Amino acid sequence: MRVVVINLDRSPERLASFRAQAEGMGLAFERMAAIDARTVVEPRGRLTAGEIACFESHRRAWKELVESGDGWLAVFEDDVVLAPALAGLLAAPEQLPARADLIKLEAFTDEVALARRHLAFDGFALHRMLSRHRGSAGYLISRRAAARLLQQTDGFLRPIDVLIFDPDNPVTRGLRLLQAVPALCIQEHFLAKKAFRPPRHESLIRHSGPTTVPRPSQLTPLGRLGREIRRLGTQVVRLAARIRKGFVPSQRMVVPFAES
Repeated sequence: MRVVVINLDRSPERLASFRAQAEGMGLAFERMAAIDARTVVEPRGRLTAGEIACFESHRRAWKELVESGDGWLAVFEDDVVLAPALAGLLAAPEQLPARADLIKLEAFTDEVALARRHLAFDGFALHRMLSRHRGSAGYLISRRAAARLLQQTDGFLRPIDVLIFDPDNPVTRGLRLLQAVPALCIQEHFLAKKAFRPPRHESLIRHSGPTTVPRPSQLTPLGRLGREIRRLGTQVVRLAARIRKGFVPSQRMVVPFAES
């Protein structure tokens, strides 16, 4: 499976950290130049320039996958710590569930609802995701999912890390979202916090470029009406999803990281 790591031109130290891990695991990867927040000029609602640049960088990866004709792509942000079991998964994409679309490899601090039924691998398992799980630092994406997300997020107004792994969101409707348990990667700052030490790399989403992009004028009455219609539509979709998921045996957990 092709592996890409999203990395800013001005962050060579982050790329060096990722490369050291990958080489130690025998994992081949390609660097994908991230979009710099300092170049963002078009506003996106209340998103910061860093959030916009991050989302557009991931969309660039999805576009490359669609154009390549490959079945899957592994996408990582450059501040992740990788678990050894990851190499085996990436070397055998034929083992992935036929109906899977997005596979979240990352651990996060939030609880998530997961189906109890799972597919076991060597050292971890894949569970269907039943509620939103934040984070976008490490995942596998199918070409079908990439095409849909490109179409559905053309006018994105929310950060990528709260949008793509949400089974109740219209953006991901019809896609099958899975979570690796234990997780096979984690952002380094979470491990640093757990060890009561400063992170190796500061967040670039919060501090890159201007804090925010200038916002357009307030919505017109017609614009506010459209916003309310979209909001009500989302609530209906979420309610229907909750009813369906009520029949699926599930569990809630904070997904642990598969530390070596």
